[in-house]
Amino acid sequence: MKKFSGLAAVCAITAVFTAFFTGCESADSHSISVSPGHARLQPGQSVTLVASGWNDYSWTIDSAGVGHLSRSTGSSVVFTAESGVSNATVTVTATAVGSGGSSSTNGTSSASSSGGYTADARIEIGQ
Repeated sequence: MKKFSGLAAVCAITAVFTAFFTGCESADSHSISVSPGHARLQPGQSVTLVASGWNDYSWTIDSAGVGHLSRSTGSSVVFTAESGVSNATVTVTATAVGSGGSSSTNGTSSASSSGGYTADARIEIGQ
């Protein structure tokens, strides 16, 4: 019967242990969401958007002049459609501050190359 040195056995076990846990660590289980994921407003109306799934968020709008946000950070914001706007669609995005790499459309997150977890709310104005 062949004997293994204690060092060789420890190295082999360490290699298997490291490979097993390295594979588990690469799984991405984070997601964020924005509620509601879709809203229809008339000019001058507002909607409160709430993000969940993370601690801190920054908020942006994809179209200037269509509406404005009550603030740019926090777990919730109020989007208000500008008075003279009609037949417009705007996307409001919540980005999880300090996160790794996902994005979404209409309220749920998925993988992206943008560098942070994001979720979008689509808002139709005057339609």
